Parts: sequence; structure tokens; C-alpha cells
Amino acid sequence: MEKEFLGGYTEGWWQADRKNRALVRRYNTMDPELLWEKYQLLKELLGEVEEHALIEPPFYCDNGKNIRVGKNFYANYNLVILDADKVTMGDRVVIGPNVTFCAASHPVHPESRFHGGAYPVLTAPITVGDDVWIGANVTVMMGVTIGSGATIGAGSVVTHDIPAGVVAAGVPCRVLRQVTDADRYDWPEDGRDTAL
Repeated sequence: MEKEFLGGYTEGWWQADRKNRALVRRYNTMDPELLWEKYQLLKELLGEVEEHALIEPPFYCDNGKNIRVGKNFYANYNLVILDADKVTMGDRVVIGPNVTFCAASHPVHPESRFHGGAYPVLTAPITVGDDVWIGANVTVMMGVTIGSGATIGAGSVVTHDIPAGVVAAGVPCRVLRQVTDADRYDWPEDGRDTAL
């Protein structure tokens, strides 16, 4: 059995955490022009990274190795992923600024929150399907699955599964309606709009 280190954590956990924090710090301070180098560092930091993934700094995560992001993944500033369990993002997922994914929590009862010199961590995976848009300031809680093609409105707190192909928002987040052809955006032929 591994000896306890700081606050009841094991030395193995502490060493892995230090390595993760060093990689995160390096990523967050890299020159913005070094896109290829940033992508390569993401591949070292995260468990799996498909092509054309970009996370705008600052970005923070607990472990990194529990995170998987699909092709053409984009996250705006201040993404936080508490990945004590798996956090899986599909292809073409777009995330607004100040979004948090919490695949970890602590017991509700106060007498259960501190045990044996440490704070027990409860975990459950988070899964985000393909083609999902998550607006600014959203929090996604542990155990949640967001279906492909869903849009999560800004400021939502997602505590339950969201089905595919819907617009959902609120605290707690709830389905508002289906995504329809009326939601299509016609790109201008002159190409003046910017695209990621």
C-alpha cells in the first residue's frame, strides 16, 4: 500500500498531479502563434486528442489522461475539466468561455466529507456526443451524457442527461425544444464570416 502524502493523498497521486500541473502551466504560457506545438502538448497532456483540436488558454484539468477530445474540437478561454473520471468529447464539439466539467464531487453529508484524513471523491464519467455546442458559463456535472447535435444555452447547469438534437438551457438545464431546419445558418457566398 502506498504511503499517505499530503492531506491523505498518496505520493503516487501527488507526483502525477505535479506532472499534470507543469504541463498545464506550459500549455497556458505558450506563444499563441505556436499552434502545432500547442497541439502536440495537448497530445501529451490529454488521454486522447484527435486532429485539429484547440483549447484557448487558460485551461485547467486535474489529471488530463482521463480526457478524450474528438476531431475539430474547440474550447474558448477558461475551460476547467475536473477529470477524476472519464470526460469524453465527440467530434466537432464547440465550447464557449468559462465552461466547467465536473466528473468529481464530494459526499453531501458533512460527516462523510472528511474521512481518514482526506476528502473522499465521488466520480462518474461525462460524455458529450458529436456536433454539440455548449454556451458560455455552463457547468456540466458528473454522470451526464449530452447527446449529439445538442445545444446547451449559456449559464446552464447540466445535472441530468440531455438527448440528441435539442436546445436545452436553465438551472437546472432542461430541454426547451428540438433543433429544426429553422435553426440553419446560411453562410454568405462572399465568405466574409469568420470560421474556426
